Amino acid sequence: MENTKQIGERIYSFGTIPAMEAVKVEIAIARVIGEPLFKAFMDAKKTGSTEQNAEQAGAAAIGMLLSNMDADELLATMERVFKYVTCGGQRIDINATFTGRLLEMHKVFVEALRFNFSDFLPAGLFASVQGVMAPK
Repeated sequence: MENTKQIGERIYSFGTIPAMEAVKVEIAIARVIGEPLFKAFMDAKKTGSTEQNAEQAGAAAIGMLLSNMDADELLATMERVFKYVTCGGQRIDINATFTGRLLEMHKVFVEALRFNFSDFLPAGLFASVQGVMAPK
């Protein structure tokens, strides 16, 4: 998987989160997304998704995180993930990098999760998220 991506006007590089840190991120996210969505993540088939589907599902996942994590917990998780993301050769600093660019911050966070948890969040994740989030 490629470790750089242009998001907005900037190019971000994604590093690999060490295993012990990755477990902390996995647990924080799995705890707040709930059992049905966690099951969908785990059961997702390795099928492709369009960029638009990826963005919509990423927005849905971020929405769930925002509504189910308190601010301190979300920021701690983001800081843990952003330690391994650079922009312009500099490590991400949430305030310096994303003030006035909150949508970009969420997109970078989702992309960092996709890069680091591709086995946990397979390519079909976004279709599965949409299936779980669809009104019944």
